[in-house]
Amino acid sequence: MLSVNQNTGELFLYGAVGASWFDDSFSSVEVIQALATIGNKRAIVRINSPGGVADEGIAIYNAIKRHKAGADTHVDALAASAASVIALAGETRTTSKGARWMIHRALTIELGNATQLRKTADTLETYDRSLVEIYSEYMAKGTDVMALLEAETWYTGPEAVAVGLSTANGGESDARPTVASWFKNPPAALVQQSVRSHKAYARAKAFGTQLLTR
Repeated sequence: MLSVNQNTGELFLYGAVGASWFDDSFSSVEVIQALATIGNKRAIVRINSPGGVADEGIAIYNAIKRHKAGADTHVDALAASAASVIALAGETRTTSKGARWMIHRALTIELGNATQLRKTADTLETYDRSLVEIYSEYMAKGTDVMALLEAETWYTGPEAVAVGLSTANGGESDARPTVASWFKNPPAALVQQSVRSHKAYARAKAFGTQLLTR
């Protein structure tokens, strides 16, 4: 889900990266259009996303970087997978209290014969190289970024600052993260928090309550 506050220049990127029929989501086209609506205002991009389509994440990253008035990003609850790439687009990158980052290798679901699967594996490795290129711009020289992607590495706010992904910690948010099916080893606290959030959502839906993410 994408919403915009034209008065403050805030863009709220909540949900999966890339258009989805199944979940709240936002696309690169929507983000580009939203940036256009704030005109000459500096963009404040607030993120709570488990990630999604790598191409969409990279396109959004570049769109934010191109915004002439400049942009800052805030991780409200979670910037995982493709959303972590988006979060890097800010000149300042603030991680809210309790929020997390996650980076990992590109992945997909594929059905096909051995030749097709080998070709898909080669394609995934090109995505990995692109991700390494982006993350390496922000992390310390000599960091084995590929090893971090292979491990599916999670960072708290202070840890994200220490490695160069985030530039500051601060602020609080009511946003709740979503645990995605593509996470291999999410922190236990994140899983528990997400389960509580889903239960609250289900109860509210049962009573016809309109839910707002912010």
